[in-house]
Amino acid sequence: MIAKAVLIIIGYSSGAAISAGIFAFIAAMGIIPRMAQRSKTEKYIRLYEDMVLLGGIFGTTSMYIDYRFPTLPVVAGGYALATGIFVGVLAMALAEVLNVMPIMLRRNRITKGLPWLVLSFALGKMLGSLLYFLVDGFYVF
Repeated sequence: MIAKAVLIIIGYSSGAAISAGIFAFIAAMGIIPRMAQRSKTEKYIRLYEDMVLLGGIFGTTSMYIDYRFPTLPVVAGGYALATGIFVGVLAMALAEVLNVMPIMLRRNRITKGLPWLVLSFALGKMLGSLLYFLVDGFYVF
């Protein structure tokens, strides 16, 4: 009984530390203010921050609580869209912070078609997500 209590405490502490690190990473990169600035919706920054926090709480609790939602294609599509947007924004913010895009563009001498390059990244990520969630037996190793 004591061993199980210790394992619960260690598991909870580890999860709290990891989630705090991820949220600190997101905050340090300035994803939310940058996204609001680019979309000219600075007045909704508090709402964006609250939604990221609620998403983190929901994601964490969904590992332990079996939430039941209607199995409507619209709900699944909305979830996939929100997940894709979050992952895309996180990846692009990381690339921007590390200045990967300017270095890659200079080295490859890409001067035209940058919007098409970014669009192809986004469409590839979306297609991969759709295959993963909608095709039974499709696993990524």
